[in-house]
Amino acid sequence: MFVGVLAIGFALTWALDGEGGDVARKGDPAPRFTIELIGGGAFDLAEHLEDDGRPLVLNLWASWCAPCREEIPALSAFAEANPGTAVIGVAVEDTAEDALELAAELEPSYPLGLANSGFEGSYPNLGLPVTYFIDAEGVVTDVFNGVLTVERLEAMTP
Repeated sequence: MFVGVLAIGFALTWALDGEGGDVARKGDPAPRFTIELIGGGAFDLAEHLEDDGRPLVLNLWASWCAPCREEIPALSAFAEANPGTAVIGVAVEDTAEDALELAAELEPSYPLGLANSGFEGSYPNLGLPVTYFIDAEGVVTDVFNGVLTVERLEAMTP
């Protein structure tokens, strides 16, 4: 049993340290990604940084995650009050059907997308929700695991 726990610990360290590929880490350039948006279209981080240039709050959520449901209204309020910062939510470890249902139920004021395997490999989580803060230059400035309030969002945003 101890060997199994140790192996899992090494695997997580390896993944989070980026030895397994392009993984988002505080202080490093954010891995580029393109995801499908709920309701149509796509979000491409490289295009966002080039064309929009606003810092980005990137929130990972799932329909089955009770804390995520709690957090979405705060993210909506933050997005409405802070137009100088882009906000996007990405459903991970979820089905498209369940993610669409939650989007229709909560109607967030910011776009929601569906993760693909490349995204999930680059933006790991040890539990949901998790939020990555990316500045206008494309650098991950912070990573927060847990439920964010509007006040904490405002304090952490680049």
